Amino acid sequence: MNKENLAIVIGGTGAIGNAVAHEIEKLGFKEVLRIGTKSTPSLNFNDESTIVKAAEFIKKKNKQISILFDATGVLHYENFMPEKTFKNINFKFMEKNFLINAIGPALLIKHFAPLLDNQKKSVFATLSAKVGSINDNNYGGWYSYRASKAALNQLIKTISIEMKIKNKQAIFIALHPGTVNSNLSKPFQKNNLKIQEASESAQNLIKIIKSIDQSASGKFYNWDGSILPW
Repeated sequence: MNKENLAIVIGGTGAIGNAVAHEIEKLGFKEVLRIGTKSTPSLNFNDESTIVKAAEFIKKKNKQISILFDATGVLHYENFMPEKTFKNINFKFMEKNFLINAIGPALLIKHFAPLLDNQKKSVFATLSAKVGSINDNNYGGWYSYRASKAALNQLIKTISIEMKIKNKQAIFIALHPGTVNSNLSKPFQKNNLKIQEASESAQNLIKIIKSIDQSASGKFYNWDGSILPW
Protein backbone atom coordinates (compact mmCIF):
# COMPACT_ATOMS: atom_id res chain seq x y z
CA MET A 1 0.00 0.00 0.00
CA ASN A 2 1.08 3.54 -0.72
CA LYS A 3 1.31 5.26 2.66
CA GLU A 4 1.44 8.65 0.96
CA ASN A 5 -2.21 8.03 0.14
CA LEU A 6 -5.16 8.57 2.44
CA ALA A 7 -6.53 6.20 5.04
CA ILE A 8 -10.12 6.86 6.06
CA VAL A 9 -12.16 5.50 8.95
CA ILE A 10 -15.90 6.04 8.68
CA GLY A 11 -17.34 6.11 12.18
CA GLY A 12 -13.91 6.81 13.61
CA THR A 13 -15.17 8.08 16.96
CA GLY A 14 -16.76 4.79 18.06
CA ALA A 15 -14.86 2.26 20.16
CA ILE A 16 -13.67 0.08 17.28
CA GLY A 17 -13.37 2.90 14.75
CA ASN A 18 -11.16 5.00 17.00
CA ALA A 19 -8.95 2.02 17.84
CA VAL A 20 -8.66 1.10 14.15
CA ALA A 21 -7.64 4.67 13.30
CA HIS A 22 -4.85 4.49 15.89
CA GLU A 23 -3.63 1.18 14.45
CA ILE A 24 -3.61 2.60 10.92
CA GLU A 25 -1.57 5.57 12.14
CA LYS A 26 1.00 3.09 13.46
CA LEU A 27 1.39 1.73 9.92
CA GLY A 28 2.95 5.04 8.91
CA PHE A 29 0.15 6.71 6.97
CA LYS A 30 0.70 10.45 6.96
CA GLU A 31 -2.98 11.27 6.87
CA VAL A 32 -5.69 9.25 8.60
CA LEU A 33 -9.12 10.85 8.40
CA ARG A 34 -11.91 10.05 10.83
CA ILE A 35 -15.22 10.87 9.21
CA GLY A 36 -18.57 10.76 10.99
CA THR A 37 -21.61 12.78 11.93
CA LYS A 38 -19.60 15.34 13.92
CA SER A 39 -16.46 15.60 11.81
CA THR A 40 -15.46 18.07 9.10
CA PRO A 41 -16.58 17.05 6.57
CA SER A 42 -19.52 15.39 8.27
CA LEU A 43 -21.24 12.28 6.96
CA ASN A 44 -24.69 10.98 7.80
CA PHE A 45 -26.30 7.90 6.27
CA ASN A 46 -29.68 9.64 6.52
CA ASP A 47 -28.54 12.13 3.88
CA GLU A 48 -26.71 10.95 0.77
CA SER A 49 -25.68 14.52 -0.05
CA THR A 50 -23.34 14.48 2.97
CA ILE A 51 -21.64 11.38 1.58
CA VAL A 52 -21.27 13.09 -1.79
CA LYS A 53 -19.72 16.15 -0.12
CA ALA A 54 -17.33 14.00 1.91
CA ALA A 55 -16.19 12.23 -1.27
CA GLU A 56 -15.73 15.59 -3.01
CA PHE A 57 -13.64 16.76 -0.05
CA ILE A 58 -11.38 13.73 -0.53
CA LYS A 59 -11.11 14.30 -4.29
CA LYS A 60 -9.82 17.83 -3.70
CA LYS A 61 -6.86 16.43 -1.78
CA ASN A 62 -5.63 14.91 -5.05
CA LYS A 63 -4.73 11.68 -3.28
CA GLN A 64 -6.16 8.22 -3.69
CA ILE A 65 -7.38 6.05 -0.82
CA SER A 66 -5.30 3.09 0.34
CA ILE A 67 -7.56 2.05 3.22
CA LEU A 68 -11.21 2.82 3.75
CA PHE A 69 -12.49 1.21 6.94
CA ASP A 70 -16.23 1.38 7.56
CA ALA A 71 -16.71 1.05 11.33
CA THR A 72 -20.39 1.94 11.39
CA GLY A 73 -23.14 -0.31 12.66
CA VAL A 74 -26.24 -0.52 14.83
CA LEU A 75 -27.59 -3.44 16.87
CA HIS A 76 -29.92 -1.66 19.28
CA TYR A 77 -31.04 1.92 19.87
CA GLU A 78 -33.48 3.88 22.01
CA ASN A 79 -35.84 1.29 23.49
CA PHE A 80 -35.40 -1.24 20.69
CA MET A 81 -33.43 -4.46 21.19
CA PRO A 82 -32.77 -7.39 18.79
CA GLU A 83 -35.89 -9.48 18.23
CA LYS A 84 -36.21 -12.76 20.12
CA THR A 85 -39.17 -13.78 17.97
CA PHE A 86 -40.78 -12.76 14.68
CA LYS A 87 -43.54 -11.24 16.81
CA ASN A 88 -41.10 -8.50 17.84
CA ILE A 89 -40.38 -7.34 14.29
CA ASN A 90 -40.87 -3.57 14.14
CA PHE A 91 -40.82 -1.44 11.00
CA LYS A 92 -38.90 1.46 12.55
CA PHE A 93 -36.26 -0.78 14.11
CA MET A 94 -35.74 -2.87 10.98
CA GLU A 95 -35.55 0.27 8.84
CA LYS A 96 -32.85 1.68 11.13
CA ASN A 97 -30.83 -1.55 10.94
CA PHE A 98 -30.94 -1.62 7.16
CA LEU A 99 -30.10 2.08 6.88
CA ILE A 100 -27.00 1.90 9.06
CA ASN A 101 -25.85 -1.66 8.35
CA ALA A 102 -26.55 -1.96 4.62
CA ILE A 103 -27.80 1.15 2.81
CA GLY A 104 -25.17 3.43 4.32
CA PRO A 105 -22.25 1.15 3.40
CA ALA A 106 -23.75 0.74 -0.08
CA LEU A 107 -23.59 4.51 -0.50
CA LEU A 108 -19.99 4.50 0.74
CA ILE A 109 -19.21 1.98 -1.98
CA LYS A 110 -21.00 4.13 -4.56
CA HIS A 111 -19.09 7.32 -3.78
CA PHE A 112 -15.74 6.12 -2.36
CA ALA A 113 -14.91 2.97 -4.34
CA PRO A 114 -13.88 5.09 -7.38
CA LEU A 115 -11.33 6.87 -5.15
CA LEU A 116 -9.42 3.73 -4.16
CA ASP A 117 -5.82 3.41 -5.34
CA ASN A 118 -5.68 1.64 -8.71
CA GLN A 119 -1.89 1.36 -8.87
CA LYS A 120 -1.10 -0.39 -5.59
CA LYS A 121 -3.06 -2.51 -3.12
CA SER A 122 -6.05 -0.74 -1.62
CA VAL A 123 -8.63 -2.07 0.83
CA PHE A 124 -12.28 -1.30 1.48
CA ALA A 125 -13.15 -3.07 4.74
CA THR A 126 -16.48 -3.00 6.52
CA LEU A 127 -17.58 -4.30 9.90
CA SER A 128 -20.03 -7.12 9.44
CA ALA A 129 -21.04 -9.71 12.04
CA LYS A 130 -20.91 -13.47 12.31
CA VAL A 131 -24.66 -13.53 12.92
CA GLY A 132 -25.04 -12.14 9.40
CA SER A 133 -23.87 -15.48 8.04
CA ILE A 134 -26.84 -17.40 6.63
CA ASN A 135 -24.98 -20.70 6.73
CA ASP A 136 -23.95 -20.17 10.36
CA ASN A 137 -27.44 -19.27 11.61
CA ASN A 138 -28.25 -22.02 14.09
CA TYR A 139 -30.13 -20.09 16.75
CA GLY A 140 -32.56 -17.76 14.97
CA GLY A 141 -33.73 -14.45 16.40
CA TRP A 142 -32.20 -11.03 15.80
CA TYR A 143 -34.14 -10.69 12.55
CA SER A 144 -33.26 -7.09 11.70
CA TYR A 145 -29.58 -7.28 12.57
CA ARG A 146 -29.01 -10.66 10.91
CA ALA A 147 -30.81 -9.65 7.73
CA SER A 148 -29.12 -6.25 7.43
CA LYS A 149 -25.64 -7.73 7.95
CA ALA A 150 -26.43 -10.49 5.43
CA ALA A 151 -27.34 -7.71 3.00
CA LEU A 152 -24.02 -6.00 3.73
CA ASN A 153 -22.17 -9.25 3.04
CA GLN A 154 -23.93 -9.55 -0.32
CA LEU A 155 -22.92 -5.98 -1.16
CA ILE A 156 -19.26 -6.76 -0.46
CA LYS A 157 -19.36 -9.90 -2.58
CA THR A 158 -21.09 -8.09 -5.44
CA ILE A 159 -18.81 -5.04 -5.55
CA SER A 160 -15.76 -7.33 -5.41
CA ILE A 161 -16.89 -8.98 -8.64
CA GLU A 162 -17.47 -5.69 -10.45
CA MET A 163 -14.20 -4.14 -9.30
CA LYS A 164 -12.11 -7.09 -10.49
CA ILE A 165 -12.62 -5.50 -13.89
CA LYS A 166 -12.57 -1.81 -12.96
CA ASN A 167 -9.80 -1.78 -10.35
CA LYS A 168 -7.77 -4.95 -9.92
CA GLN A 169 -5.83 -3.44 -7.01
CA ALA A 170 -8.92 -2.87 -4.86
CA ILE A 171 -9.84 -5.46 -2.23
CA PHE A 172 -13.30 -5.51 -0.64
CA ILE A 173 -13.77 -7.52 2.55
CA ALA A 174 -16.26 -7.95 5.37
CA LEU A 175 -14.86 -8.34 8.89
CA HIS A 176 -16.32 -9.84 12.05
CA PRO A 177 -14.54 -8.06 14.93
CA GLY A 178 -15.57 -10.53 17.62
CA THR A 179 -17.42 -9.40 20.72
CA VAL A 180 -15.83 -6.08 21.62
CA ASN A 181 -16.26 -4.15 24.85
CA SER A 182 -18.38 -1.32 23.46
CA ASN A 183 -21.78 0.31 23.84
CA LEU A 184 -23.07 -1.93 21.05
CA SER A 185 -22.25 -5.17 22.87
CA LYS A 186 -22.74 -4.21 26.54
CA PRO A 187 -26.32 -5.54 26.84
CA PHE A 188 -25.17 -8.93 25.52
CA GLN A 189 -21.92 -9.52 27.38
CA LYS A 190 -21.89 -12.80 29.32
CA ASN A 191 -19.40 -14.31 31.73
CA ASN A 192 -18.58 -17.21 29.40
CA LEU A 193 -18.20 -15.00 26.33
CA LYS A 194 -14.78 -13.98 25.03
CA ILE A 195 -14.78 -10.19 25.11
CA GLN A 196 -12.00 -8.20 23.48
CA GLU A 197 -11.05 -4.63 24.17
CA ALA A 198 -11.37 -2.38 21.14
CA SER A 199 -7.59 -2.03 20.88
CA GLU A 200 -7.11 -5.80 20.70
CA SER A 201 -9.83 -6.21 18.09
CA ALA A 202 -8.39 -3.37 16.02
CA GLN A 203 -4.95 -4.98 16.05
CA ASN A 204 -6.44 -8.23 14.79
CA LEU A 205 -8.41 -6.52 12.02
CA ILE A 206 -5.48 -4.44 10.80
CA LYS A 207 -3.34 -7.58 10.81
CA ILE A 208 -5.81 -9.09 8.35
CA ILE A 209 -5.80 -5.99 6.16
CA LYS A 210 -1.99 -5.99 6.05
CA SER A 211 -1.73 -9.68 5.17
CA ILE A 212 -4.32 -10.08 2.40
CA ASP A 213 -3.86 -9.77 -1.34
CA GLN A 214 -6.30 -9.42 -4.23
CA SER A 215 -7.41 -13.05 -3.88
CA ALA A 216 -9.12 -12.06 -0.62
CA SER A 217 -11.56 -9.69 -2.28
CA GLY A 218 -15.18 -10.64 -1.71
CA LYS A 219 -14.47 -12.71 1.40
CA PHE A 220 -15.79 -12.62 4.96
CA TYR A 221 -13.12 -12.75 7.67
CA ASN A 222 -13.36 -13.60 11.33
CA TRP A 223 -11.25 -11.50 13.71
CA ASP A 224 -8.71 -14.34 13.97
CA GLY A 225 -8.09 -14.39 10.22
CA SER A 226 -10.20 -17.45 9.44
CA ILE A 227 -12.80 -17.34 6.66
CA LEU A 228 -16.46 -17.25 7.66
CA PRO A 229 -19.22 -18.73 5.47
CA TRP A 230 -21.65 -16.38 3.80
